[in-house]
Amino acid sequence: MTLKQLFPASIVDDITYCIDKAYPILALNYAWILRLEGEVSTEISLKALDETLNCYPKGRCVLTDKYPSYKHWFRYCWKLTGCEGKDIFREIRMPDADFTMEDTVNYYVDNYTSLSIEPSSHVPLKVLLIRQPERAFLFFIMHHALADGGGSISFIRKFITCYEDIFYRRESAGHQDARLEDISLPHIRFQWSHFSPRLLRPYLSYSSLFRKEPPARLYTHALPVDSAVFIAGARDLPPQRLETISTTAKKHRATINDDLLAAAFQTGKQWSRAWALPSERIYITVPINLRSPEDHTMSNILSSVTVSLKTEAIGEKGALLPLIHEQMTALNKNEIAQTMVNLSCLLKPVPTALRRRLLKRAIPGFAPTLLLSNLGVLSPNPSHKDEKGFHYLGPARISNIYVIPNAASWPDLLVSTYNKQIAVTMAVLSSCFSPEAAEKFLDSFVEHI
Repeated sequence: MTLKQLFPASIVDDITYCIDKAYPILALNYAWILRLEGEVSTEISLKALDETLNCYPKGRCVLTDKYPSYKHWFRYCWKLTGCEGKDIFREIRMPDADFTMEDTVNYYVDNYTSLSIEPSSHVPLKVLLIRQPERAFLFFIMHHALADGGGSISFIRKFITCYEDIFYRRESAGHQDARLEDISLPHIRFQWSHFSPRLLRPYLSYSSLFRKEPPARLYTHALPVDSAVFIAGARDLPPQRLETISTTAKKHRATINDDLLAAAFQTGKQWSRAWALPSERIYITVPINLRSPEDHTMSNILSSVTVSLKTEAIGEKGALLPLIHEQMTALNKNEIAQTMVNLSCLLKPVPTALRRRLLKRAIPGFAPTLLLSNLGVLSPNPSHKDEKGFHYLGPARISNIYVIPNAASWPDLLVSTYNKQIAVTMAVLSSCFSPEAAEKFLDSFVEHI
């Protein structure tokens, strides 16, 4: 293996992997599950997967700190391997005719979340096809060091395009050559402008609130983390619910994200009412996509902001939405999410072993009450859909999509919309919730939406 096959990991990828090493119990996998009605070709799937990996070579890489340079003390590198589609593709047949989307979630939990994918020994991507008569479930399982939500969407879209080009024998005009330089994105460099008082003052004030007023928790006591297991659940909302949410948000001059946050705050207050003091704060972390619309790379161009309210201030949505909208506007105006990513450049000169220790000590102090992600409207194949709005993979209709987030010791809620139907999924470790409690919490959130 020559140095030409090594590509420095971005500091965001590096931090993600260091968190994984510091907290082995955290399964930093997430999964896309596509329910397909119709036949899916294994042969074409493998060819399409190879072509997609040619376009996104990061999917063929493993992380390493074994290379002949003193720099290996300070950073990992992505090492390009000869991995092919057949190496990461698995197919199984499920004879049970009643196998549902809920069953697929349980199958994923039982078989793919006991341990996180180890990016230093395996490429951080797996593809699984569960085949049934005249339908199938297609899984894309990724480690977060590989890509954020936007990057994974781009990968899946490219796979579908490649599949259809092969199936319909079209000329693959859109299949560009691999951009090896994209493997190391995003490039985050030290700049003095990142440390201007205009940016630092609001950021320091924002981050100090965690220390001054620790977050309210959703459980009375935590079980041992070492024995925790992954718990996940999923719910579908009828199409008319999306219209209701949109109407409510417009009425209060807010966004759909604000409405979802309001539901999360109400759920958190209801759940913690038995032991949280009225003055305690509920903190909800919201991932923020920093990509430009033209950026379709497989990278981690992602940050987050945390919105917080005292439990006594959480009431009806009409009063709650203006408070949330005001906070989100201020956080965006002060560029909190961008500043957080920019400041990650300070960790570049820190040795990786020390970086893991620092992250292990710092993360508990900044752990939110819960995390809420909204992937927005999913459009896996806008060039091929029917009059009912369903997209296709060749002749197979994509009838449903679930995205299962990674789990932590706080609930991770994820909302996505496909063909006007909202899907809500949740992942959490059993050190926080029992399986029964997780189901009740998810139902409570859905009721508040």
